[in-house]
Amino acid sequence: MAYTIKNNCILCDSCQPQCPNGAIKPDTEQEGYWIDPTLCDGCPDLAVPRCVEVCSTDSLIPLQPKKGRRKSSLLPPAIPNIFLNGKTTPFASSMVIWEACNLLAQRPPWQTEGDNPLFYTRPVHRGRGELRFRLAMDPESTSPVPMPPEEATIAVSQFDIRAACIHLIFAAHAVTLDCPWEQEFVLNDQHIEKYLGLDKRKDLTKLDRLTLIKSLVHQSCQLLVALDWPRQGKVGAFSLDEHPIWHLIDTQYYFEKDSQGYRHLIGLGFTVKAGVWARHFLNKQDYRSQTTFYQYGTLPQSLLAEVMGSWQQHEGAIRLLLWLLFKLRLGGDHRLTIRTLLRIAYGETKVAEATTVRGAHKRLLKTFESDLETICNYGLRPLFDPDTYPAEIQPLWVRAAHIPDDVDAALDFWIDDAKQTQSLTDSAPKDKWQRLMNARILGFELSEQWQHTVRHRTPKRRQARSAPRTERLSAGMIKAARQRHNFTQRALAERLGKSQSWVRDIENGRFSLSYHDQLLLRQTLAI
Repeated sequence: MAYTIKNNCILCDSCQPQCPNGAIKPDTEQEGYWIDPTLCDGCPDLAVPRCVEVCSTDSLIPLQPKKGRRKSSLLPPAIPNIFLNGKTTPFASSMVIWEACNLLAQRPPWQTEGDNPLFYTRPVHRGRGELRFRLAMDPESTSPVPMPPEEATIAVSQFDIRAACIHLIFAAHAVTLDCPWEQEFVLNDQHIEKYLGLDKRKDLTKLDRLTLIKSLVHQSCQLLVALDWPRQGKVGAFSLDEHPIWHLIDTQYYFEKDSQGYRHLIGLGFTVKAGVWARHFLNKQDYRSQTTFYQYGTLPQSLLAEVMGSWQQHEGAIRLLLWLLFKLRLGGDHRLTIRTLLRIAYGETKVAEATTVRGAHKRLLKTFESDLETICNYGLRPLFDPDTYPAEIQPLWVRAAHIPDDVDAALDFWIDDAKQTQSLTDSAPKDKWQRLMNARILGFELSEQWQHTVRHRTPKRRQARSAPRTERLSAGMIKAARQRHNFTQRALAERLGKSQSWVRDIENGRFSLSYHDQLLLRQTLAI
């Protein structure tokens, strides 16, 4: 429980040095002290808090929760919502932002050299360049100092995956500025609560939400980066000294007094500015002359909701979604090995343990298939490689999706399934884990929101023959044509060489059709 200071304080300065969290701070507006309730924990390991024990006037008492409504007029005016269409928003997606997101979400092992501060390095462009990360002692310091090794090790282990959401929100606000390395933006707790869905959490008090938000903001602003970047085309090589990815310029506290004169924290405001990296990776003006980069992607608001809702039950799935947000933005081949996905979701240690410890691979396999289902339910449907990832080693939920909803059709399905060499109810092959280590996913069928995250490369040469431009098939057109031919979804799927679930998802408008699939449907249904 947080404590507060009464009006009978005599300013003896005996309590401030005793606080282990630095929660007792001098009041800049009026003479005296105040206690930051987001830092004060009431010394839970002691019978009497240290500050209370040394106070001679009994000026420190527990802060009782405030009852009634808060005066929103005391908070600063709201800035424009970054999700203007209610679904997506552009965000900075350079390698600096991507790797920082990975550090917050995946918690990879950091390194140390003697008594030097803890660091993490990431080679870029096949080792021709490098990103180096450290943690700052005080994220609000104008000249941040790297954290000592012992403290940094504890801080890394306490990284909250939800801090990656704050990091992405900052990246989205940076895109709205012309010179984000010079211009500041301000966020208050109401914006963050809305973006993360915390305003709907009735199980948390206002102070609990404010404490959580401040902790997540500080974690995202603790990251320092130094980089050596090689020459790429017209963009020359450059090096940047260690600097914060996000400068936390100031934190504003908004209080409201109750009838007894005690102050209650009702809001927080954060003034933030992007680091020097933005001059090289988010510079719209110099990008026109091709001397810098301007790298951005599209952030779905649904991803933030998914992280906040599933980070405890499906942490591996959340790590994969955050990683895929950047991976799928890039052009080219999106084929992924299962070994890579396992490493991203659970780390090298657990993957190595699964291959050496008896029975560990079964637990990891069960978790991975559950997380893969979570990703599919979210809207990213994996496309399994038929050569390396055949049906017999695919997750059970994939095979179960082929079961028709209609009772009669389901009966026919099970009769046909019993005649097959590999039945749906058969146990998985004994060598499933070994085969899975060499399996691949060809890509993901993307939901409508995620299709905007993919940046298609424009061909350098003009193609000799272009595909004829025809009207795109809608979900309603496909369903009407199927019913006109008296085809069931299963019958149409058999003619197309697809699964029934694929037909169902297309008719529900869940996925978009490729040109090849459109042509196939037009031929089969005579559209």
